[in-house]
Amino acid sequence: MPYAPRGDPSRAPHESPTIVLERSFFARSPETVARDLVGAYLVVRTANVTHRVRLVETEAYGGRDDPASHAARGPTPRCAVMFGPAGYLYVYRSYGVHWCVNVVTGVEGSASAVLLRAGELVSGGDPGGSPPTLLRGPGLLTRAVGLTGSYSGVDGAQGEAGPVWFERAVPVRRATIRATPRVGISKETERAWRFVLDDQTNRSRPRASSRRDGPT
Repeated sequence: MPYAPRGDPSRAPHESPTIVLERSFFARSPETVARDLVGAYLVVRTANVTHRVRLVETEAYGGRDDPASHAARGPTPRCAVMFGPAGYLYVYRSYGVHWCVNVVTGVEGSASAVLLRAGELVSGGDPGGSPPTLLRGPGLLTRAVGLTGSYSGVDGAQGEAGPVWFERAVPVRRATIRATPRVGISKETERAWRFVLDDQTNRSRPRASSRRDGPT
């Protein structure tokens, strides 16, 4: 069933408040959520500032049916949150170098998530930061908004009641979103589950298959 947000998403941001994405948005297949998150906003509120990132690149991962997923072998202490309710954050450190943030999708118990790969920091950055700061890669994205492993398990579907939530204003036309194979993995590389806003220069740079940023 298509996600039906509250309010009127057809109006521009300056004409209408943005729509907070509810749990029903995330309780769908990972590839559907990944596509629909392109053009949406990740909002992270701290004590001193509220960051807003326009997402321009996402990547979907399944569960036991996806050999490239952390959840392929079932729940572990690290990936247990992937088996929980949709909308929760799954944050892990990639090769001990940088943090990667995912949002859980699908039906509880089935395990799937969407990796947030790249975006534009549109507010909450350095004063006078215009045009938006380009965050080309999951590590740059988490660093810019202060997301670390302490956020893993945070509910991202409770709106402004929590420290992290997602919004969107005008839905991005599907024609402007390109589906490509996932990058930085060595298994199931043929799945076109990476979604990129076309004509963007801030998509993450491809890596060799020995480096893995997704839930692998």
